[in-house]
Amino acid sequence: MRFAVLACLMSCLLATPLWAQSEEVTLLADTLNITDNGDVITASGTVTVRYQGQVLEASSITYDRRNDRIRAEGPIRLSTAEDVLLLADLAEISADLRNGLITGARLILNEQLQIAAEGGQRIDGRYNGLDRVVASSCLVCAERPTPLWRIRATRVVHDEVAERIYFRKAWFDVAGYPIAYLPSLSIPAPGVERATGALLPVFSSSDIYGYGVKAPYYIVIGDHADITLTPFVTTEGSILLEAEYRQNFRSGSVNLSGAFALNDGLASDDFRGFVANSGQFDLPYGFQTDFELNLVTDDAFLQEFNYSDEDRLVSFLEVNRFRERDYLDLRIAGYQSLRDDETAGEIPLVLPNIGYRKAWDAGPLGGRLGVTGDVLNLVRTDGRDVLRIGGGADWRGSHTFGSGIQLEGVGDLRLDAYHVSDDASFTEDLVTRAVPTVGATLRWPFALDTGSATHVIEPIAQVVYSDNRQSGPIPNEDSLLPELDETSLFSLNRFPGKDAQETGARANIGVNYTRYDPNGWEMTLTAGQVFRQEAGDSFSVGSGLTGQTSDFVTAISFDLPPSLEVNASLLFAPDDLTFRSGAFDLVYKSERLDLETGYVFLASDPQDQSLNLLPERQEYTIATRYRFAPNWELTAGWRYDFAETRTTLREAGLAYGNECVELALSLSRRLATSNNVPTSTNIGLSVNLTGLGSTANPKWPARRCAGG
Repeated sequence: MRFAVLACLMSCLLATPLWAQSEEVTLLADTLNITDNGDVITASGTVTVRYQGQVLEASSITYDRRNDRIRAEGPIRLSTAEDVLLLADLAEISADLRNGLITGARLILNEQLQIAAEGGQRIDGRYNGLDRVVASSCLVCAERPTPLWRIRATRVVHDEVAERIYFRKAWFDVAGYPIAYLPSLSIPAPGVERATGALLPVFSSSDIYGYGVKAPYYIVIGDHADITLTPFVTTEGSILLEAEYRQNFRSGSVNLSGAFALNDGLASDDFRGFVANSGQFDLPYGFQTDFELNLVTDDAFLQEFNYSDEDRLVSFLEVNRFRERDYLDLRIAGYQSLRDDETAGEIPLVLPNIGYRKAWDAGPLGGRLGVTGDVLNLVRTDGRDVLRIGGGADWRGSHTFGSGIQLEGVGDLRLDAYHVSDDASFTEDLVTRAVPTVGATLRWPFALDTGSATHVIEPIAQVVYSDNRQSGPIPNEDSLLPELDETSLFSLNRFPGKDAQETGARANIGVNYTRYDPNGWEMTLTAGQVFRQEAGDSFSVGSGLTGQTSDFVTAISFDLPPSLEVNASLLFAPDDLTFRSGAFDLVYKSERLDLETGYVFLASDPQDQSLNLLPERQEYTIATRYRFAPNWELTAGWRYDFAETRTTLREAGLAYGNECVELALSLSRRLATSNNVPTSTNIGLSVNLTGLGSTANPKWPARRCAGG
């Protein structure tokens, strides 16, 4: 029936101005009535009109050919653009759906913001003008007639082309109570990702600067750049300006940010502020570059105004290229220390650090050959300067026997030359070193299926010998903290850098064990020990590598998808297996509860004075999130230093969210870790309103009406 009506209607309307246009018109209806010699056509039932990408639905539509007007009776749905829906009770509108009057109008944008009005107009196919308006993205039910928030205005204009909404003489209400009067207000339409305008303010409180408010303003600069300017004002007289500039290029991007104090409010007349800039670009011939510039005017600024807890800032420029058989990396770097016990002049500049490696198949010899080269130049304003030029060659190969035993072999030769200046303890102009290394590793993995689980056991035995031929003393700049754990148990050199090299004959013995359960969980275990011919290398006590026999290392992990993961790495004394050091962490994640907790214990090292370290460290941390109701969450965090018997951090938060609002209240208590920054309590409050510059957070469920 509907198709017959469509054919009849189209034949009747072909001579009219509307249907004579080039754009295709589609009309579907249940019944059709033609009167006044064909000048009045009424379609009723379920009526749909499609024209120029717009869709009009109504229970009845009357077309007056003499006036070229359409009268639609509700309920009416007019889809005028992507994610724009206009609902109404009655509409008198032009035949091209571009102009008209609407009664009982409701505008829905991006399925989020709803604007209800007593009446309105459709203007030039672009504007939706609404009178005596209430706007909100909150659910309204019979039991909740007043939304959590709303905007009441005498007039609202929605510009579909500019994708903006303009309010005139507006009140912002919370729970039905007027909070602020806004003579005029302009916001981007929901769904617009980038639009110039003010963002919602952020409120905070601190023992240092009092109460503070940030009022960010976002500015679009073309299709690929934007800037956010944020004044930050506090009750203690602090006036700061934050800025962040972002731009994407065809080959990369930059992010330039920082803050400076027009008046810090803390009785300081010095210029104060920081910059934190970064970027990355693709270069010709497969090269890439990354850079960061992080600087602050003084040691206390970042912590005083809650920008960062970092106590060292790193700035660098890096250019690299990684290919299948070679890589090249060039890096220059500088460091700014914010620690009380470090002198700025003793912190080196890296000018430069260059690394190169190339590998290829070894041909008839089998395995893989490689050559390396590197340069490290450290410059200080107060202290020694060090230049190291080094490189070497290596071979690695492996063979698997029929029994499943795997044999791996390695041969390595490293050559270095050092030049040290401005240090009286290094008198030679040039020091050279040669470190040859040979090693072999046997692995015998085998699996056992017991029906209830699959067990994979892999015993490993590794023998390594290295020699060290050097012409004089060598400074140690990059190998100060060697560490024994499951990842370094079978390393050829357990010093983290190149200045110190592990020498002599040693055997690394261990076993890997994995249990695969049919129910989906998995357990892994690694255990092992290092045996040395001589205790010649100057490993620190805390490393677990002192003496001829190292500490006994054990690492265990449980993985119970999808929620639980447990990891532990432990060191035990070789003689009586007393606990020496270790780390433990547990992570549990579910829809209602997240829990992360960890414990770290490092033994003191009174023998190593190279960095005036290491005091005993025992620290416990816990962080949790608990959703105690569908729309409410609690968060908490705690860090405790057992060595100093004090809490170093307490934090808590409360969050609420639904389809139209997200509120987050945070509270933290940070104990002083620097003489420059006192202990402080900080409070923060952030608010996001769906449809007003932000979208609904999918983690929060929308509320429902009774029976819905």
